[in-house]
Amino acid sequence: MTFTFASAICHKPAIGVPFQKISMLLVEHHHTNLCSKIIRSLASWQRKCRVGTCITGQQLNELHTNSAHVGPTGPTTSPSSSKQKKGLVYVSTSADTFANLAFEDWVHDNWDLSHLNLLFLWRNEPSIVIGRHQNPWTECSIREMRKTNVKLARRRSGGGTVYHDLGNVNCTFFTHRKSYDRQHNLQTVVDGMNEEWPQLDISTNSRDDLMLNNFYKISGSAARLSRTVAYHHCTLLHSANTRMLTSLLNFNADGVKSNATESVRSPVLNLREAEPRLSQEDVFQAIATEFYANNPPYYKDKEIYAISPNDEHIWKGIAQKKEELMDWDWIYGKTPKFQVEKKYREVSATIHVNKGRIDGVILYMPYDWVHSVLVQQLTSALKGVRFWITDVAMVIDTFLNDVEVDDDVRDRLETLRCLIEDCVSGHEDLQLNQLP
Repeated sequence: MTFTFASAICHKPAIGVPFQKISMLLVEHHHTNLCSKIIRSLASWQRKCRVGTCITGQQLNELHTNSAHVGPTGPTTSPSSSKQKKGLVYVSTSADTFANLAFEDWVHDNWDLSHLNLLFLWRNEPSIVIGRHQNPWTECSIREMRKTNVKLARRRSGGGTVYHDLGNVNCTFFTHRKSYDRQHNLQTVVDGMNEEWPQLDISTNSRDDLMLNNFYKISGSAARLSRTVAYHHCTLLHSANTRMLTSLLNFNADGVKSNATESVRSPVLNLREAEPRLSQEDVFQAIATEFYANNPPYYKDKEIYAISPNDEHIWKGIAQKKEELMDWDWIYGKTPKFQVEKKYREVSATIHVNKGRIDGVILYMPYDWVHSVLVQQLTSALKGVRFWITDVAMVIDTFLNDVEVDDDVRDRLETLRCLIEDCVSGHEDLQLNQLP
């Protein structure tokens, strides 16, 4: 099997493996640290594999502009007389979570996959990726994510929450809607890995998870289906930071009531822990080999083509898709309705949230503890505010600065402030029990 690492940004025929091009691209998009890692990774692939001829400018034109092949609107006619669908494997040169998710959406929206099956291999920088119908406030510790600079993304597919970093291998199988077969895709991964590494007992369970030794979860799975195109993606824990995974996902969302899709917690293990000799390149190669065994290569060689999902010149409109995925109103605003309740002694607060914004605040307290007019002013000021600690704190600060009350009432309003902010942030360090 021949693996070629070719960049879809190159338009010159018969060029070599474009390490410099990839390097320039990563630096341009502020991935200088990642750049060296990617280049070392690609160089390692080159040493381990017999590298074939790089994709040529003519092939790129066929891939991206010729309607008879894989153009912007996808392949409209079969590249050969064979009725069997052809296969093509891409690997992303970017670890930008939003760029890779945007590439999935771009292929979904632009390609006709009647005669082609595409396998997309990718990795992400540290991030939490939630399903389309999930609630980030119940799935992960947003406070810890902000402290550790871990990004949060919401994908277009359903399913549960997953942790990504450079030790996590991702596979996306693109097919025509009529050819969609989740079990077949998972079996491709299982067969590929078991063929090359039979000592690893990898299998699927009833939830379409990939399991190691029938106990440890090493992969989650989700899909997006439309009328003509479908994609199914899964993860593989190779050498991920499981401590970070545990600290960010094992989160107790105390007081939250939500109908959003909940993730199922499972014990996890890295493949590298079970087989220290297993590299990420081995994983990619094993899966690609099995994929090509089921899908004859679109071109004569069984190659892996390195592409940049940030290249607007090739994937026209992908920048906008990335911006949409990064928008606060998509990541947080798409959360289904939920409410949060907190209590301190005889005082309690219930906040109703809709589309990521406060829909209403209900405060319960003893009669005349705080005048009802002040309570009404405070709750009215919070309506429509983003359910985000900085936004809420700013509104409450403005309210407290403008109101004129005696010290006893101000102390009680400060208690209400802590109670409301605790609802929003989930901070354990607000120490409500130490309030007067």
